Amino acid sequence: MINEVALVESQALRQSFTERTEALDRVRALSLLPDGMHVTTAMVAAYFEVAETVVNNLLSRHRGELVSNGLRVIRSAELQKFKELALSSYPESYPQPRSSMAPGPGGPS
Repeated sequence: MINEVALVESQALRQSFTERTEALDRVRALSLLPDGMHVTTAMVAAYFEVAETVVNNLLSRHRGELVSNGLRVIRSAELQKFKELALSSYPESYPQPRSSMAPGPGGPS
């Protein structure tokens, strides 16, 4: 069994698991926003059953690695445009107040 602390601390160890997708069939699905591509920090925290501060700390500590793996945070005008599109495309939902947002797995990079 892999030590969780070692996995969090070692980029090389994490990289060794990037192609191993067999476990994905055994885990629950990550909830996405209605566009099917974006998630909020709160959604990621709920998925991993941790506080949002934990996710934010990991984002800060490993930003370069996450960006190289496709993380993109949208802010300002891009976030406003996303909210307008989401509101017009999904009238049954409504955008929550946010200062930034990051695409989920498979989202645009």
